[in-house]
Amino acid sequence: MTRWPHILKSLVLVACLSSPGRVYAEDDPLAASTLTVYVTNSPDSVAVKDHYIQARYQEPSSAPVCGIALPDPNSAQLNETEYINSVKTPIRDCLNEAGRTKILYIVLAYVRPFALILPRGIGYYSLDSYLADIWDQYTTQDFNTAPAGPHGYYADAQNRGNVYAPFVSLQAYRAQPRSLLIYSVWRLDGATPAIARGLVDKATQNMNTLSGAACIDRNRGDLTYLPDSGYGFGDWDLRQAAAFLASAGITVTEDDQEDEFGRGAAPPVCPASGDPVAFYSGWYSLNNYNGPGVFNWAPGAIGFHLDSNSLKDPRGGSNWSANALSHGITVTSGAVYEPYLQGLPRPAGIYRNLLEGANVGDAFLRNTRWLKWMIANVGDPLYRPFPASGQFPFNPPGPENSFFIQFRDLLEGESTTATINLASPAPPAGLNIALSTNTPAILTLPESVTVDPGATSVSFPIAASFTPDMVSPIVSADTGSAILSNSVSVYPLLANVGLTQSTVSAGQTINGAVFLNARAPATGITVALTSTDPSVATVPASVVIQPGLAAAAFPVTTFPVASSKTTTIRASYNDTRVSVNLTAVPALSSASFTPPSAAPGASVLFEVYLNVPAPPGGVTVTLTNSNPRAAPLSVSSIMIPAGSRYGNAGFTAGAGPATATVQASYGGDTKSATFTVN
Repeated sequence: MTRWPHILKSLVLVACLSSPGRVYAEDDPLAASTLTVYVTNSPDSVAVKDHYIQARYQEPSSAPVCGIALPDPNSAQLNETEYINSVKTPIRDCLNEAGRTKILYIVLAYVRPFALILPRGIGYYSLDSYLADIWDQYTTQDFNTAPAGPHGYYADAQNRGNVYAPFVSLQAYRAQPRSLLIYSVWRLDGATPAIARGLVDKATQNMNTLSGAACIDRNRGDLTYLPDSGYGFGDWDLRQAAAFLASAGITVTEDDQEDEFGRGAAPPVCPASGDPVAFYSGWYSLNNYNGPGVFNWAPGAIGFHLDSNSLKDPRGGSNWSANALSHGITVTSGAVYEPYLQGLPRPAGIYRNLLEGANVGDAFLRNTRWLKWMIANVGDPLYRPFPASGQFPFNPPGPENSFFIQFRDLLEGESTTATINLASPAPPAGLNIALSTNTPAILTLPESVTVDPGATSVSFPIAASFTPDMVSPIVSADTGSAILSNSVSVYPLLANVGLTQSTVSAGQTINGAVFLNARAPATGITVALTSTDPSVATVPASVVIQPGLAAAAFPVTTFPVASSKTTTIRASYNDTRVSVNLTAVPALSSASFTPPSAAPGASVLFEVYLNVPAPPGGVTVTLTNSNPRAAPLSVSSIMIPAGSRYGNAGFTAGAGPATATVQASYGGDTKSATFTVN
């Protein structure tokens, strides 16, 4: 179960090939594993494709390319049918022709559509992220509200515990048995084709030579008591990103205030010297870029912002990535909609992998949890800012102190195993490590453990006891020379209560449901239910969640009201209490004549609106007419179909002068309107 918070013109080809000062990259062996996709009916896309091929291949004729024709090459979004017919199917054909297992990277050369609108989804999804799983091996479904699990190449990390998986290239991963046939998808994009071409030029000219400062923008201050969970997950990722860059000799400015660089109490520019910035990661301002003038991007700079809509449109607008591209950044990544924090690229792992010698195509895919989601990457995936052998001290990383916890999400009553790893062997007498937690009432663990002489690790159990609410305890280990720490999240069995709708009228009967953080035990569980205002709604005294299930539904009976009233539906189990509000409103919103007055013989509508869409089966609004001669309605009721809030009845104005008042009645509510015949 997801337990995460929500916590964004044409160029002549000759000019491309003859621009002065071009520096061509050596023929990267991975170029043969890169499929360049372009739009045949977009001259800009064709030109950017040609530019990329010329820069990346000593023999451009050998480059794997894929031309697709789009119904509207200037449209930013595609629906599901357009995606399948115009993008997915032709690119699949190209992959088969090039050797679909041979291709590792897909580059979209100034391809305008970047978002998908899916009938089963929420908001926009990234076209690029769907292409990454074009063979549907990660999943065949659309996700709403979040993907069920990470893709196979993703490397999880425990930042507070300094735990990172060894880097594995995408090529090496794909060579493993039972690996997923997924791709690292990138786009050459920006406000103009010139910006897109510049991404190629800066990447090829700065291969293995990137230099400049780093700016890391946290927002939660001192991390001593901040767990590596919830929104703390983002700050710990940024903290470790800063640590890795600094250990490689890069000058790092790390801001921990809520204000971002360029605003409020944060530094007005980063770095203060105004030197070029090679690396940036930070958060959080929605759909916004602070600048120009805050950052002076170095050629080859890599940077991305952790926020929803951070790449709402790569061609422009107020989003972070589009503006960073316009101001000179070389590689960026962002969300086209609401990705949730855990769905965003993870800075610590990305920078660590780059310092180990990875190219950006591998580093970003390995540190982005989900596919078929919201993320798009902009730049050249073959760009490698450091030598393939890695940057000191990451070539390769030496042994480090770390604190690993096998399962960091625990249900009350569950246990896990923690392991302390040391950078050097324990002395001949062994090493005693003192253990502690800031929530001893929630977690049970030994007071200390001993690392055997000459050993480099020791494991111990951690058990979670009952908790009425989700908590995130911190566990610390004092080796005498260093204090290591990590955090877990402990959840009660009862997770939430929900309703099929939050507003009702006319005494509708709706459904509610209670949800667990795990499946019910063999005996099942009984969850108590109450309504704080029985005049608004009543619920059963309890609902049973059967063994092996994680949810159970219950009916909610509501009553008509004369004015808006709210009740709280509460569910409780073992002192865990969850609740949801339900508002009852009068059934009718309004009744009116259009027009309210007219000459005899004129066409008139009597219109009625509901406050809440009609339930299944529709509703019948009865009419009472004080003067049928003035307003000769031919019906005594109006049927409003399910899902609609509107109904009407037409008539021809009668003889006048006269007035008529018509009352509309439904669900214990009455609204009236007066019509005048002139």
